[in-house]
Amino acid sequence: MSRSNDILAEASKLAQNCRTWADLSNAIFDPLEGLIVRVFPDASERSAFRKTDIYDALHALVEQKVQETGMIEGSTPKKSGKFVVRLPRSLHAALEREAANEGTSLNQLVITKLAIQLDSVLEGHTAAILRAFGEVRDGFSADRVVADPELDRKFLRRCRELGLAGTDYELNWALLNARKSGDMSLMPKTRKYTVSETDEFDYASELAVRHLELTKDVSLDKIICDPGLAEEFDNYASRLAPGHTSLEYRWVALGLRKAGRLRKDAAERIEIPELRPVSRVNRLNVSKLAETGGLYLLSSPDGPVFLSQTDNLRHRMEKHIEVSDSKGLPTWLWDGGPLELSVAEMPGVAKGERLQTEILLVRKLHPTMNLVRQAA
Repeated sequence: MSRSNDILAEASKLAQNCRTWADLSNAIFDPLEGLIVRVFPDASERSAFRKTDIYDALHALVEQKVQETGMIEGSTPKKSGKFVVRLPRSLHAALEREAANEGTSLNQLVITKLAIQLDSVLEGHTAAILRAFGEVRDGFSADRVVADPELDRKFLRRCRELGLAGTDYELNWALLNARKSGDMSLMPKTRKYTVSETDEFDYASELAVRHLELTKDVSLDKIICDPGLAEEFDNYASRLAPGHTSLEYRWVALGLRKAGRLRKDAAERIEIPELRPVSRVNRLNVSKLAETGGLYLLSSPDGPVFLSQTDNLRHRMEKHIEVSDSKGLPTWLWDGGPLELSVAEMPGVAKGERLQTEILLVRKLHPTMNLVRQAA
């Protein structure tokens, strides 16, 4: 409790010295350099602290600063109005020709285009959300900005510089809603982003999401949009498959939506292989498993628990056993009795077809720890 009191005392001093409410909010809540993360470097400690009255008191300090300075005037200092954009030569030349034809300067032409673009999208809160997004996105999609801790930090800071109120979760949620509502249809195309070697941890992302769904009754979007929940998710995923970045865990989790869709002909075309019982996981001789692609199912006496596909059955089970005291799943994730392993070897079958087979089996068996696969 002493550290919590220390945070409140330090935050009170910051409230006196910070010139703006946005400066105070960043000094306290910034996910990389803020007061909370410095005092509580461990994610589980921060999660517990967020449930305390002192955490609410910190928000009250920020609200008080808003009252003193005003929402807009109390945001961070205005920008100079100058920034440099690097354009492809062909686009630069085309803009110069258009400016010459219009009898105006290149600078004025670009300003006019930006103003028209922003005004044509939306007014008010959503326009400011899109402006903040456009200024920090680095060419990436809204999903990538929210899932990337560094880009999301920049987005939230810019939102507050523009005077937007709301929690981090509410601002992130507004951004994803703008994408879903089609408000970004006129924005430039996004840069593609992919994660390689997902077989090493995609199962961990799914299990971590499902764990939070079951224990906190939250959706995947809420997990990604809420920095506190996203940090919990990172912690769970890293305990299951250590060694990857927060962005990688979160990006793979977001990809589970697309991974849950079946190609139209899949149900008729794919022949589902038989899952062959092997042994209790705590008695498993991993060396006897084939080093080939396939499906595996962990089951309890009450029914299916978790099903997944992998490039290498032996390697995957070694990873499960390493983090679970040879039980298959750690007790913090599953404590429903001993687990049995069944496998279906699929040598030479492409990953895409294994994924489609996994979807069909998850829909058929309804394992407890798999995300629900919605129909396309």
